[in-house]
Amino acid sequence: MFLNNMWKLVWFLSFGGFIYAQEPMESQIDSTKVNELEEVIVTATRTKRQLSSVPMPVILINKKQIQKSGSVRLRDILLEQTGITLVKDVGNSEGVQLQGISADYTLIMIDGVPIVGRTAGNIDLNRITVNNIKQIEVVKGPTSSLYGSEAMGGVINIITEKPTKEQLKGSLQLLTRGGARNEFDANGEFSFRKKNLGLIAGLNLNSSGGFDLVPQTTAPTVFPHQNITGNLQVMYDFNSTWKIDVASRFFEQKQYVNSVINKQTDWNVNAKVTQAIHNNWNVLYTFYGTRFNTESTLNGETSLFNRSLFRPEVRSTVNLSNRESIVVGLGGNIDGLDRTSINGAKEFRAWYAYGQYDFFATEKLNVVLGARYEGSSSYQSAFSPKVSASYEVFDDFIVKASAGYGFKIPDFRQLFFDFRNITHGYIVLGTHTLHNLYGNQVDLSRVEKQLKPESSKGYNVGFRWKPIQAVTVNVNAFRNDIQDLIDTFDTRIDPTAIGLPTGTRTFSYRNINRVFTQGIEVDMNVKINKNIQLFGGYQYLDTGNKDDIARIEQGLFYRDANGVSQRLQKSSYFGLVNRSKHMWNAKLFYENFAHDFSVNARGIYRSKFAPFDSNDNAVIDEFDNFVKPNFQLNIAVNKTLYNWIDFQIGVDNVLNNTGAENGKLFNYRRTDGTVIPNENYLLLGRNYYGRVRFNF
Repeated sequence: MFLNNMWKLVWFLSFGGFIYAQEPMESQIDSTKVNELEEVIVTATRTKRQLSSVPMPVILINKKQIQKSGSVRLRDILLEQTGITLVKDVGNSEGVQLQGISADYTLIMIDGVPIVGRTAGNIDLNRITVNNIKQIEVVKGPTSSLYGSEAMGGVINIITEKPTKEQLKGSLQLLTRGGARNEFDANGEFSFRKKNLGLIAGLNLNSSGGFDLVPQTTAPTVFPHQNITGNLQVMYDFNSTWKIDVASRFFEQKQYVNSVINKQTDWNVNAKVTQAIHNNWNVLYTFYGTRFNTESTLNGETSLFNRSLFRPEVRSTVNLSNRESIVVGLGGNIDGLDRTSINGAKEFRAWYAYGQYDFFATEKLNVVLGARYEGSSSYQSAFSPKVSASYEVFDDFIVKASAGYGFKIPDFRQLFFDFRNITHGYIVLGTHTLHNLYGNQVDLSRVEKQLKPESSKGYNVGFRWKPIQAVTVNVNAFRNDIQDLIDTFDTRIDPTAIGLPTGTRTFSYRNINRVFTQGIEVDMNVKINKNIQLFGGYQYLDTGNKDDIARIEQGLFYRDANGVSQRLQKSSYFGLVNRSKHMWNAKLFYENFAHDFSVNARGIYRSKFAPFDSNDNAVIDEFDNFVKPNFQLNIAVNKTLYNWIDFQIGVDNVLNNTGAENGKLFNYRRTDGTVIPNENYLLLGRNYYGRVRFNF
């Protein structure tokens, strides 16, 4: 009752803010001067906030870090951030894991609108080039109060460049990569601003000759392919009241599989109209449409995937004072999917409303209250509140805390998927598909046909401390309690009972009750002098299924290496699949201003993890097979000539870590009896690259 009344009060205050905003106000002076600051983030609150003042765990990756790293795809940048790792699904697609929460629950956006086209629950990050990126913002923990169902675990928002003053500028960039990746990348970008008109255009060409980590297989690990990404954005200020911004993006990939060409296209248009009703009150009208298509052939069968999303939204922001603001929004989704492997077109229609009240309760206490309601005729409605706060204990020491609810409905894939890769020894079936096809042939008591919606509660508590001017320390402890988490699992169905070759594994989906992830993250930034800067980050992660822990306490057994049954101890329980307990990263940036060159070295470590239960006791324990710990070192050197030419050479995976021991440990047996290393757990070897960039 108290919680319901509190949120009713928030909505009342939001409405009152609109009435108040209609009265004349004095022009406000923003005490944080966010427009003059380099470290400004907009994703966490949908308003401009100084990074250090945001009362929730966030990561900001600026353009300089992106360019100096030599990365050309989003995945490479994210891998080097604290608390973020990429995890492969059973279909070998990679997704982003935040605070131990799977990729399905991480919303990926470009300029505040979502990217669609998930494969096995994951967005293919290789289709997102870092061309024209101003910064990348990562908000950890439930963010459904602002962004809805897919943001149960967090949000990654890619902010693109915009011309802010009269300028005529262009750049051309070429990059080649050697080693295992066998890649070529070329970039061109142009920006223009003259009075009321602004324009940005970019083109990225990327190709690879493919590579093969397991020569014993008939198909390479990655087939040859070529990509093209184009972006065009036009801005025009009609007057001081009305402004328009129309951005479009197009991506096309052609993958050459022997004599067959697999195609993938992705386009979106995002039109935004801003109305400045008052100095302190503006309304943003957004019309967004996107479509993602694939046409692929596997084992002689062609599969089609056609995903679309159309979203109109109206958002209003009212600054009641320089220390108090309100954001409210209303919108809808028309979400469609037509996919070969789900047998027919499906469509969801939904509407949503959200609000946020950001205020200073005292001079040092900042509180942010937010909530979102989402309704639909196709699935259960959801209400997702969140509260965040920060308190300045003393100069340069700020305590932060947040608590929020998240929500996610089962998707079409989890219910209706029918994917078969017999050559690699597995199939993946949605719960409805599995029951409809084989419910009368085998015991499916372990697989519920109707999955439940997922929900979560997330808590974050930490602090930001600057003991001296050159040192910044961020510490955050987190806890996520997830109810009815939907997870992929091996059903252990006898393949011969359903007409499949011996050794074929059948994967499906299940709700895991009372799952938790918890841990602590530490980030440190040390500026040794004007030339040298150090960054370091560490995450400790503890995960588990409370039902599994209860089974262990009641007496769960396992078979040891000699085949003897022994009782499993609670201390031997490891947690959830694909979760590492320890991850750390370290970066060293050296810049020589006298000679215009810089060097950066980045190290990434991930401790062991178990991709599945290998000893048949339905839990992950210390007696399962684990992917070995991994450390990678990347180095890049940059040199500037004549202020308009930048050269870069670099080496990724300097130590040539290939994960060969993992390929052997998780090998599989083909139908002809041949034992093959499992390429899902192999890594690219050492990669060399060079790049030249022309700025004019």
